[in-house]
Amino acid sequence: MKDLGPLQYFLGLEVQSTDTGLFLYQHKYTRDLISLAGLQDGRSVDTPLEVNVKYRRDDGDFLSDPSLYRRLVGSLNYLTITRPDISFVVQQVSQFMQAPTHIHLAAVRRIIRYLQGTSDKGLFFPVGTSIRLDAYSDADWAGCSDTRRSITGWCMFLGDSLVSWKSKKQQRISKSSTESEYRAMSSACSEIIWLRGLLGELGFSQAEPTQLHADNTGAIQIVANTVFHERTKHIEVDCHSIRDAYDSRVISLPHINTSLQTADVFTKALSRKRHQFLVDKLMLHNHPTSI
Repeated sequence: MKDLGPLQYFLGLEVQSTDTGLFLYQHKYTRDLISLAGLQDGRSVDTPLEVNVKYRRDDGDFLSDPSLYRRLVGSLNYLTITRPDISFVVQQVSQFMQAPTHIHLAAVRRIIRYLQGTSDKGLFFPVGTSIRLDAYSDADWAGCSDTRRSITGWCMFLGDSLVSWKSKKQQRISKSSTESEYRAMSSACSEIIWLRGLLGELGFSQAEPTQLHADNTGAIQIVANTVFHERTKHIEVDCHSIRDAYDSRVISLPHINTSLQTADVFTKALSRKRHQFLVDKLMLHNHPTSI
């Protein structure tokens, strides 16, 4: 074995330590991806997806050779390790890997054009941050145009540092926005329980319940108020595990205004102003030279 010194580069991940914290990014990987797509001279855009645009399986003509599409989407999936801001749109284009169309390829190229203007961005982990775990959960009801399944989005912070996140289509159709939000909260709760266990093994036990911020009062009431339990028999038993976590004070459920819901960026396309606002909250910074 050799001691190669402080970690700087590993499997496309670049690491840089500064006096203010640790910076994790994929600048070289991003530039290689832009070259693969042939967009070195392309014009950059402010958001990875246009607002109110929904993609379907049968949009446009199918690609005669989908290999480039699959390579680009596979690379974008790996890039989400340090770029949570593209998690939602990458989840969207990943649905069409089997039979992509020209419209789907155009969506992938837009993501890459967005990365072209933000290739220096990465996750920043500041020094001296607290070890308190906080979570945000959100859902886009019936967000999938083909199946009408909802989109789950959540993110976890350790102090100010983003440590875990997800954007995923739910496995079943929800009959209401409250039900879809409840399913998203249940998924986030499972991650909270796992992270609390991991932190405990590392010697950073969480003395207080982890705050799971949600913006749907109906979903919060289903968990916290037994009066509403009779109305939720159609929701699977595994979803109701969140009640046990709430009753045992593993989590608390503070309501948060929708305008401040960080997990919103993992469930839908946003305007330029709101997208930038939430990206800043995710602690996505430019290269340390500009921090």
